[in-house]
Amino acid sequence: ALKTDGSVVTWGHSDYGGGSIPDGLGYVKRIYSTSGAFAALKTDGSVVTWGNESNGGNSSLIPDGLNDVKSIYSTYSAFAALKTDKSVVTWGNANNGGNSSSVSVDLLSGVIKIYSTNVAFAALKDNGSVVTWGLSKYGGSTTLKVGEVSRVYSNSWEFAAVKFDGTVVVWGAGYNQIRGTSLTLTIT
Repeated sequence: ALKTDGSVVTWGHSDYGGGSIPDGLGYVKRIYSTSGAFAALKTDGSVVTWGNESNGGNSSLIPDGLNDVKSIYSTYSAFAALKTDKSVVTWGNANNGGNSSSVSVDLLSGVIKIYSTNVAFAALKDNGSVVTWGLSKYGGSTTLKVGEVSRVYSNSWEFAAVKFDGTVVVWGAGYNQIRGTSLTLTIT
């Protein structure tokens, strides 16, 4: 729980972040969670993580640390941090979006918002393109090329992107998995 004075109180199973607060937590602006870990965004833009390591509770391996973070997003067991320079840093379960190395070049700049399913992320860039990573059959396919997008929506297993021309592209469970392609609809 995030208190009005910026302090944090935890409870529950200690292996999943309950009952303990990391040292140096300080004043927290917002708390994010996966199924077994927490990430606290502090007012100075730094991030502190705790809980189950395989669910994102350990961000110590991020080379430059987690600083200048604007917002954090999560899947079931991974986190993605959108930084103020519009780049993205990920950690947690590699299969569920914690490893973005296959699209790392695309995440170096221009990201304006991130969306997630239970096991994949989609980043909307300022040029209207969408970059995906995570479990491919549930929306994380890096082969799907979606451009000219104004908005993205997600549920537990699929993404939908509204394009500037009014068409909607849907991908994830039931689309990439069964047909190997996305579904495109036109809004009239």
